[in-house]
Amino acid sequence: MGHDLFFHALMLLGLLWLYMLLYWVWPRGRPAPCQTIPTLAPPLTQRSKVPKPFPGFTHTPLCDACTHATETRPQAPLAPPPLLTYTRGRRRQVDTQPHFCPDQACTYYGWVGRGNIRANGHPGRGPWRQLQCTVCHRYFQETDGTLLHGKHVPLEMLVGVVGALAEGLGIRATARVFEVDPNTVLQWLVETADHVAAFSRHILHDVCVTQVQLDELYTLLSAVKAGEASKGEAIQALPRSPHWIWGAIDPVTKLLLTIDVGDRTLAMAQCVVHQVVQVLAPDCVPLFVTDGFKEYATALLTHFGHWVQPPRWQATGPAPKPRWVPLPELHYAQVVKQYRRRRLVP
Repeated sequence: MGHDLFFHALMLLGLLWLYMLLYWVWPRGRPAPCQTIPTLAPPLTQRSKVPKPFPGFTHTPLCDACTHATETRPQAPLAPPPLLTYTRGRRRQVDTQPHFCPDQACTYYGWVGRGNIRANGHPGRGPWRQLQCTVCHRYFQETDGTLLHGKHVPLEMLVGVVGALAEGLGIRATARVFEVDPNTVLQWLVETADHVAAFSRHILHDVCVTQVQLDELYTLLSAVKAGEASKGEAIQALPRSPHWIWGAIDPVTKLLLTIDVGDRTLAMAQCVVHQVVQVLAPDCVPLFVTDGFKEYATALLTHFGHWVQPPRWQATGPAPKPRWVPLPELHYAQVVKQYRRRRLVP
């Protein structure tokens, strides 16, 4: 009993001592230490997604095709030469109206239906007729300026070879089918391409379309013409196509406006857009759609732009320089394809 009373008294004294210790140790009436408020870092400025207006160029982008066309611009046609009529001799039985004199020094050069061309038989019993200009007295064949000029093969064979190539048959396979040397087939292919391009330039002009799509593929044909590759290398490497083919098509009518071969550069983009402009009507500005190749924008701005004088922002100082900006009616869109796990995703 006495031990319990002593233990409780000792416990009470311990609690009193602890209370007094905490009372003296606990801060009372002393100013609290100054607490520094942490400064927040300024928020990161996010780039605005609103597209900025195009400032324009201070100079016109260079286009070699436009410069060359300006330097070699053909002169306006002069008055037609007088119509020649022959009353003496037998009346002509051969119609020579579709032909003209190929001599550029002749005054009748390029003029058809002026009565200066007459037939002169078949020299050497050949299949083609010989013609003569009665003004400059020059002789030429009726196939002059065509794919058949200078060819000593049957017309059916030449047409068959070109048709097989157009259907996708290879050069060596075509040579085996028609029993012709592959180099000859390649030469005929190059000449056919030149004549088709000339015919297209003559027929295709003043076209009005609402949309033009431009894209690039591969080929090697231009390297052969420029001497960059031999004919043997071209025959073997043509299916692999290490060069670019440029094309412009109207997706509504499926009309191929132009096609060209070259590297994937700004100069080639300028050339292709220049060819499209030559085909379109003067007042036609369609919607242009391309891939992500950035040089298209510069090429389009070169041919569909105009000078604009920016307004003054200050009363003093030099006037701002004129800017080359797109035409208001020009619309241009880029379609950039995105792939995920080798599949095209929207």
